[in-house]
Amino acid sequence: MKPVVVLDACVLFPMPLCDTLLRIAEAELYRPHFSQEILDEVTRNLVKKRRMTVEKTARYQKQIKQSFPEAIVEDYEKLIPIMTNDPKDRHVLAVAVKVKADLIVTSNLKDFPNESLQLFDIKAQHPDDFLIDLCSDFGRDTLAEIICTQAESLIKPPMTVKDLLNRLSLQVPNFSNYILSELYSFRISNIAKKTIRLVGKSYPNHERVYQGEQYCLQAKNKTLSITHKTRKEIFKETDNNIVKANFTIEDLEKFENFEDKLNQEFPQP
Repeated sequence: MKPVVVLDACVLFPMPLCDTLLRIAEAELYRPHFSQEILDEVTRNLVKKRRMTVEKTARYQKQIKQSFPEAIVEDYEKLIPIMTNDPKDRHVLAVAVKVKADLIVTSNLKDFPNESLQLFDIKAQHPDDFLIDLCSDFGRDTLAEIICTQAESLIKPPMTVKDLLNRLSLQVPNFSNYILSELYSFRISNIAKKTIRLVGKSYPNHERVYQGEQYCLQAKNKTLSITHKTRKEIFKETDNNIVKANFTIEDLEKFENFEDKLNQEFPQP
């Protein structure tokens, strides 16, 4: 059964994250809920931070309500006085209780202590953990496809998938790395193999190694591994099957920059 989720204002305010969460909801991976009060808090902050005009926020709210007509929760106000979490977020918990939510997705976990939630069998979860759980439940490839579609739709300003993941990493860094690994693992693998082939050193037992300042690349017995000097193993491939991928956008960019240098030093005929 799809989880019933109340989205706190703090996860709807950053536009890339809001877009991602609502696109995933459109894909029916969970059931989103929020109140008018939560939406008003979002739009007040958008105006305050000069991200939107008052007129644009009105259209923004209308669009959300039209896209998710069953998401708005009403008649929860009488529950607010019996909530015991942080006073400024008691309305959020009241919404969750009213709709019998499984989760409140929020970046402000401290405002929703377990002792205030357990009576109602509700949990508070950071959006990073929520999105990673969805990856586990529905597959990284499913979430990666949604992210690719989101990036393709962005026009003002246009963004590549890497640009979008870089923006998302500000709020959901682990999820961003999950999707990055899903989409770019073969790219990392190909660059590593090229590096080992062109500038790696040969050792006994068919082992080849390239030792850089930050990364060690090793190929032996049909296994390719990449080790970071401080984060240890970030990638492993056996028999052309990727068994581990945990790299960052910074890692990917460094590999791509190094490939550019290799291409200059070893131009292809």
